[in-house]
Amino acid sequence: MSSVFVMGGTGFIGTETVKELLARGDTVYGLARSTTAALKLQRLGAIPIAGDVYEPERWIADLPPIDYAINVLGFFNDGVPKRLSLNFTARSREKYIRWASVLVRVAKEKKVKAAVDVTGTTIFEPREVEWINEQTPLRYAQDGFNRITWQATRLMVDEIKAGVPIVVAVAPNVVYGPIPDSSFDKVFIESLRAGRMGITGHGRNYIPTGHVEDVGRAVAFLADEKYAGEFFLIAGDDAVTQKEFLYSLARAIGKKKVLQLPKPLVSLLGGKAAAEFMSLSQRVDNSKLKNAGFVFKYPRFAEAIGPVMEQFQRARIVVSQGIRGGELENS
Repeated sequence: MSSVFVMGGTGFIGTETVKELLARGDTVYGLARSTTAALKLQRLGAIPIAGDVYEPERWIADLPPIDYAINVLGFFNDGVPKRLSLNFTARSREKYIRWASVLVRVAKEKKVKAAVDVTGTTIFEPREVEWINEQTPLRYAQDGFNRITWQATRLMVDEIKAGVPIVVAVAPNVVYGPIPDSSFDKVFIESLRAGRMGITGHGRNYIPTGHVEDVGRAVAFLADEKYAGEFFLIAGDDAVTQKEFLYSLARAIGKKKVLQLPKPLVSLLGGKAAAEFMSLSQRVDNSKLKNAGFVFKYPRFAEAIGPVMEQFQRARIVVSQGIRGGELENS
């Protein structure tokens, strides 16, 4: 049993991380910048720490003794924009580096056994044929979502070299799950339904995917001092092409056709970063994580996505009915 502090514990991945930490018997503290976030953490069984990640001087000193710290704040922590423009990535990059810096500060001041920083697969060089693994060179090119993450990646590499016990958990580019209003819903489902997303280019490029429960569980799994100083790739076993990915989602929401869009048009509709992201090709080798003892519940996207989307559609109906019921009650 350990004590773990989580930044982003009420988010899409963070909620699953908190659940897994609690399930294994850890005491979990979660940063909460609002009453709503604090209540959600309490409902999960975690202990909220009132504070804003952008004002760490107000709460770090008051943190109780902790063994581990986790940063699972993601690209869309402050909301999903309509377009993934270069302006959005520039603003997000500044936030991303600040979040990473706060994790490092917590690690140093609280003398944790390990601090887990969650990032995305775009930090590795793309490979058209080869599968990427932890030995694949990191990239610092400003392309796609790497426009957001590259500076934070460099910070983590430097701090690991300096002896700070950091674990870099590399989540897949697409984390999917049956949660309405999640980033998966807003970025992919809503955009596909509205005709703002289609196959970019030939569609044969590979997109790493992972079920949100598996990703959250893996992040919790990596909160272990024996993994300090290492990178771990998290993704399912199968390599899914962009075309396969989008057609699977389209079938699930009743769309018979997926648009074929040239990259310049995707840039116009969804933003340049979106076009770059959808064009990236990476197949992820998750052997290191599995060899460490982690077991995926949903190893194959092709088998999991059907049931997931059925759950998603049912959950959306429940949410919709709940909203209508509340409106009728208040009228």
